[in-house]
Amino acid sequence: MYCFIINPSSSSGRGRKIWEKVKQRLEEEKLPYESFLLGGPGEAGPLAKKLSRRPGPVTLVALGGDGTINEILNGIEPSPSLTFACIPSGSGNDFVRGLSLPSTPALALEAALHPKTFVSVNIGQISLGGRTRSFGVSAGMGYDASVCSACGRSALKTCLNTFRAGKLVDLFSGIKLLFTPKLAPLTVTTEEYGTLFFPKAYFAAVMNLPCEGGGFYFCPKADPADGMLDLCVLDQVSRIRALFLLPLALFGKHGNQKGVQILRCRKAELRSSVPLCVHTDGECVGLEKQLSVSLLPEKLNVIQS
Repeated sequence: MYCFIINPSSSSGRGRKIWEKVKQRLEEEKLPYESFLLGGPGEAGPLAKKLSRRPGPVTLVALGGDGTINEILNGIEPSPSLTFACIPSGSGNDFVRGLSLPSTPALALEAALHPKTFVSVNIGQISLGGRTRSFGVSAGMGYDASVCSACGRSALKTCLNTFRAGKLVDLFSGIKLLFTPKLAPLTVTTEEYGTLFFPKAYFAAVMNLPCEGGGFYFCPKADPADGMLDLCVLDQVSRIRALFLLPLALFGKHGNQKGVQILRCRKAELRSSVPLCVHTDGECVGLEKQLSVSLLPEKLNVIQS
């Protein structure tokens, strides 16, 4: 059975248009399916949990962007009988990009209906303030999370999404916020490296996939199937140099630059002296001084092509 979770509002309404074409194809092929149109934030997680608990084989298809996928991952319960697929309709689509999934709705639908290859994907989880949040792409603390928060509130993004240029807001917001935050001391503790101290950290990005923010390859070697997390920290560089490093991250060429440290670990604990913005998959989850990050034991079976 195919179960579609659709965010009709993704990319300023583009999701609804894509769904109409998908529905037409399903009906032409007379395929059995169920569809669920989301009415707002918070609905996808409980729905994904209910659908993933159904007996028998289920192919759960997300039609939306990274935010929709993040909500689904916070409800889904991986099992051998469950397969996950994505039809991208967001502005960033880092989950699709990082897993090399089909990047157009037509090709993504073809893969979901007639799959050829699969990938077994780790799901990350952060613990903070007595609660947990799962993520597929990344979690971050500091500057990158502040950019996510600003983009989520931006009216400009809604406008640019109409022209499929919404990820430009990430770039504009990133440049603007680069010169405003107060840098904070940050400690990162892992089993592999012990406790590392970063006296003037911009951010710590914990990556399950290579890129976030619409294509910034902060950890280009991150592998979502290797049971490890990659962690990128930017520390003790001038704001002008940080501005220079951002374009390099678009191509994953920043790793050997001064002030950039990339670690690989199974789990990590991040502590700041002041509350910092925290995000999972680009969704801001509040201001915190401390968070723990790890991988869930179960992997999710995802259709790749």
